[in-house]
Amino acid sequence: MILWTIVPEEAIFVNQNQSIAAYEEIEYSGQKVLVEKVSAKEFRVVRLLTTNPSDYLRNDLQPGTIITYKPVIETLSY
Repeated sequence: MILWTIVPEEAIFVNQNQSIAAYEEIEYSGQKVLVEKVSAKEFRVVRLLTTNPSDYLRNDLQPGTIITYKPVIETLSY
């Protein structure tokens, strides 16, 4: 069987004993990245979501990099 897709094979061929990694899309350093949670405040970069080629050369956004993410909560003033 040939399967042409951009979806990772781990997401398609899931073993019954294996858990699916929970991916989140966050904004880090001004760029959107797909990450998986390692601990409460640490994430591993899975994929960079941009069309700018120079963003792929940044070492802090390379897949596999562990980042510390602190969400910013903005309040609206009326």
